[in-house]
Amino acid sequence: MLKLYKIYFLTVLLMGMLFTAVLPPLSAPDEVLHFVGAYELSNKLMLKPSRDTDGNVIIRKEDEYIVNWPGDNDWNKATVFGQTLNSSVYKEIQAYGFFGVREEGESITLQQPVATTPLAYLMPALGITLARLLHLSAFGLLFLGRFMNLLLFSVLGALSVKRTPVGKKVFFAVSLFPMTLEITGSYSYDSYIIALSFYLTAVILDHAIGSEYRTITIRDIAEMGILAVLLSPCKMIYATLFALCLMIPIKKWKKPSLMRWGMTVLLIGALIIGSIVLVNLREVLRYVNASGVTQAPELTSSGEVNTVKLHDLSELIRDKTLVFRIIRNTFQILGTQYLGTTVGMWLGAFDRGLSTPTPFLFVFWIGAILTGAYDHEEPVPEIWKRLIMAGTVIFLTFILLTSMLLSYTPADTFYILGIQGRYFLPYLPVLLLCFRSKWIKSLIEKLNTISGKGLSQNLTAAIPKLFLLLEIVMDGIVLAGCYHTVVSRLI
Repeated sequence: MLKLYKIYFLTVLLMGMLFTAVLPPLSAPDEVLHFVGAYELSNKLMLKPSRDTDGNVIIRKEDEYIVNWPGDNDWNKATVFGQTLNSSVYKEIQAYGFFGVREEGESITLQQPVATTPLAYLMPALGITLARLLHLSAFGLLFLGRFMNLLLFSVLGALSVKRTPVGKKVFFAVSLFPMTLEITGSYSYDSYIIALSFYLTAVILDHAIGSEYRTITIRDIAEMGILAVLLSPCKMIYATLFALCLMIPIKKWKKPSLMRWGMTVLLIGALIIGSIVLVNLREVLRYVNASGVTQAPELTSSGEVNTVKLHDLSELIRDKTLVFRIIRNTFQILGTQYLGTTVGMWLGAFDRGLSTPTPFLFVFWIGAILTGAYDHEEPVPEIWKRLIMAGTVIFLTFILLTSMLLSYTPADTFYILGIQGRYFLPYLPVLLLCFRSKWIKSLIEKLNTISGKGLSQNLTAAIPKLFLLLEIVMDGIVLAGCYHTVVSRLI
C-alpha cells in the first residue's frame, strides 16, 4: 500500500496538471510578470543577454506571440495570452501545438518582472531553458515552465507530509484547495513560497513534536539556515514562520544550553535579515514608507503621473490605534472574501465566471478544520506549543496587513487593499493545527467506547481520508464548470 506522502505527490501532481490544462498559461493572478521573471533568469542560465539597452527583457521572436497575442484581433493592443479566457484560447493552443518554432530571431517584452530572489524562478526558468533547447513552440515553452513549478511544489509538499509528525492530512487538505492547485501549476512565485513554507513548518514540527530522543544537530541548524536564505527574500513577511522555532525545547539540542539555543536563533535571524537586505532592500524601504512618501503606480490617459499618497509609518506612530481600527474595518468589509478566495472562490485573474460553488467553499473549510482538529494517528501538541503557533499566525497576519497598508493603501482609504486569500495559504496549516486539542481526542475516544470500538474507531479514522477524497471530487467538478464556462464564451 502506498504511503500517504507518495499518494500526496501523485495526487497533487495529477490534479495540478489538470488545472494547468483547464486554466491555461498566464491566466493566474499576475502570472505574466512571473513568467517574464522566469524568462529573464532563463536568459542568464543560457549565458545570453537578459535585457536590451532600454531595460526590456529579451525573448524569442516565437514567444512575442504570448505577450502580444493577435487573437484579440486588435493589432494596436498588446494583449497577454490567457488573461481573458474564452473558447478561442483553447482553439489557439490546439491549432498552434507544442512542437516546432515558427519564427526565428529575438524580440522583447515591455512587461517588467517582479523584483525578488531569482531562486523563486529557478524551476520555471529551467523549464523555459529546456523548451528553448528543444525548440518547442511558444505554448510548449509555457506549459513546460509551468510543469516545473508544479513539480517543485509536489516534491516539497510530499516531503512535508513525510517529515511532519502532525498535520499530514492538513497539508494534504490545503494543497487540494482549487486556489492552491491553480497557483502551484502556474508561473507564480507563490508556488515556491507555499512549498517552502510547508516544508519549513514540517521541519520545525518534526523538531518540536517528533521523538523526544531526536536531538538538534549542526546538520539540522544548517537545514533551517538554508530554508531562511531561500524563503525570506521572496516575500519577507513569511520569515515570521521562523518564530515557530520557539516550540523547540532547549533540551532537544545535542548539547543543551541556553547559549547554544541563543546562538542558533541569532544565526538564523542574521541569515534572514542578511538575505532580505541583500536581495530586497528597496522593497523593505517601500514597506516601511516612513515619512509620507508618495507612489505613482500608473499614468493617466493624458500621460500625466497619477500620484497617490499612501498611509505611512509616521501616521501610525501619531495615532497608535489607527492600524488596529483599519484592520478591524478590513475584516468587516473583506473577511468573507478572504475566506472565499483562500479556497478559490474566483479562479483565473479573479474571473467571476470561473468560480468554486459556495457550498463547496463551506465543505473545503469544514474538511480542513476537522482534519486539523483531530487525527487519531497523530499526537496532540502541548498547549504551550499551540499557543506559540496561534501567536505566530496572529503576528504574521498583523505584519501582512500592516505591510500592505503602508505599501499599497491610499491615505484616504480606511480598509487595506491588495490582499488576496492566497496570501494566507503558506501558513494556513499552522492555523488549522491550533484547533487540535486533547479534549477533542478524549471526547472521540469516549464516544468510541460507548458505541463499541470496532466500527466507530474505523469510521473516525476514515473521516479525514474521506474529506480528502471529497476534495478531489469537488476539484473535478470545479474544473468541469470552468471548462464549460470558457468554451461557452465566444470571442
